Amino acid sequence: MELRSFNVYFFFLLLFAVGVVVFFIFQPFLTAIVAAAILAALFKGTYHFFEKWTRGHRVSSALLTCLVVFAILVTPVILVFSLAIGEANALYHTLAEESALERVINQTIGSVRDVPYLRVFFDPQTLNSERILDDVKQFSQNAIGLLQAAYQGITHFVFWIFVMFFTLFYFLIDGKRTLKYLMQLSPLRDEHDKLLIKKFVSISRATLKGTIVVSVLQGLLGGVTFWIAGIPSPAIWGLVMVLLSIIPMVGSALLWVPAGIVMILLGDIWQGIFILSVGAGIISVVDNVLRPKLVGKDTQMHPLMVFFATLGGIAFFGLPGFIIGPIIVSLFMALGDIYSIEFGNQLKEYNE
Repeated sequence: MELRSFNVYFFFLLLFAVGVVVFFIFQPFLTAIVAAAILAALFKGTYHFFEKWTRGHRVSSALLTCLVVFAILVTPVILVFSLAIGEANALYHTLAEESALERVINQTIGSVRDVPYLRVFFDPQTLNSERILDDVKQFSQNAIGLLQAAYQGITHFVFWIFVMFFTLFYFLIDGKRTLKYLMQLSPLRDEHDKLLIKKFVSISRATLKGTIVVSVLQGLLGGVTFWIAGIPSPAIWGLVMVLLSIIPMVGSALLWVPAGIVMILLGDIWQGIFILSVGAGIISVVDNVLRPKLVGKDTQMHPLMVFFATLGGIAFFGLPGFIIGPIIVSLFMALGDIYSIEFGNQLKEYNE
């Protein structure tokens, strides 16, 4: 009995087994590696500029490019998170002071009982300050765990940043050689490989421009709006709006619409109208007008596809998935285009 091409089957079986092990080795750093690849593609021009400026010194050029990326992307994130955590600590200490907390609850209950609109939904007279005080105390105790988790998340974020910049440094230096090697391994035509690379760069650029810029701007506008309306901890709510703005179409409206409605129901009429007016007239316009101009025709994806790719990417990869998800979906669509080009005649024959 003779098994033909046994060595070929054994090689691919061994390659698959070793590849699975390698994947699990790299899996904890996968999002950092993908983020580094995206940034290397986006800041390639900056790297080449520094390379000319340093007369071909690749190490110095890569270090300077990493500093530019850190200043543009990481420093603002650190400042905002520091401000938000500071406000969270202040809020926790406020909740921990029983006398101040009880005074705030009694004032809020008095305001709610004076609002006639709320009688449509429930009887405000049934509000019990002692029960609300117990619930808030329980919440303040749980807040300790939330703050500890936030600090642990910061530690993980710092390590993730280190891995990303370490990878970015070498991607900038050896990126061209790595792409050439991958194209040699790929059985696809070079023109198709270049199409996939072009898709990767374009969707990365579009996602970063259209999502990060719009999200930061919406979060800033929302935080300032909440501050003017007198809502406590506006920096925290602004940060929440930044995160919600990642979701296409709905975005930060998930926060400012309920906030405006609640303010009106509580009797703060002008504050509620102000929040809803700014949200509908400015914040949502930023999303509808600025995002298409920043993205342009780079994505070439239907908004519904962008919606599911973003949410699915976040669910699967965490927060970096808002970039990784659309990139993977875009590459899948590019592979579909390659398939239709290569097998167009056969498909036409089968469909007749």
